[in-house]
Amino acid sequence: MIITWDDIIELNKKLKENNFDYKVHLSDACGGQSMWIESLGGETNPEKIELLHVLIDDYFKAMKAEVEFSWDKKSFWMKDRSLKF
Repeated sequence: MIITWDDIIELNKKLKENNFDYKVHLSDACGGQSMWIESLGGETNPEKIELLHVLIDDYFKAMKAEVEFSWDKKSFWMKDRSLKF
């Protein structure tokens, strides 16, 4: 699935509507797309940060896509459904 700038704009609107002081950025390079999360206010509450990740995950699930977060949960990308282990 290809993520568009409009998708990122819509996701950032949802973050703002839900009082998350974060912004998602899209990196689009030859090797693929990835997104990274910028904290605008220095949020440190782990429960609030977990809710942020749930909102992001739910947003993409509604688009019939799955995301995979990096180990530090600051970056994510579309999960490759073609990989079978």
